[in-house]
Amino acid sequence: MGFGLYVAVPVGLMALLLAASGLATLSRGWLLLRQRRHIVRPRLFGWAQLLIAAALGVQLIGLLVIDPVYRPVVVMPGSVALLFGLVLTTRAQRSPRDRQGD
Repeated sequence: MGFGLYVAVPVGLMALLLAASGLATLSRGWLLLRQRRHIVRPRLFGWAQLLIAAALGVQLIGLLVIDPVYRPVVVMPGSVALLFGLVLTTRAQRSPRDRQGD
């Protein structure tokens, strides 16, 4: 479990930051300064951030708690959720052809 802790702490912090940012986006519509120009659907982006945070949490549980034999059963749904969160994030952004002036 020694190496797992070196991975778990940064991943856990990232999941907490993403969850806080997603909640702020959903409740108040707040976005980070760099994101304000590109995000056209803030609620969808907030849900995507929460989904990614939950997926990171599932993968963290799979890394630390689950027996290595059963780890893929937990980690694979987390990976699918990460990919789905990425799709939601891209759907919340302005299309690249609309970004010509950025």
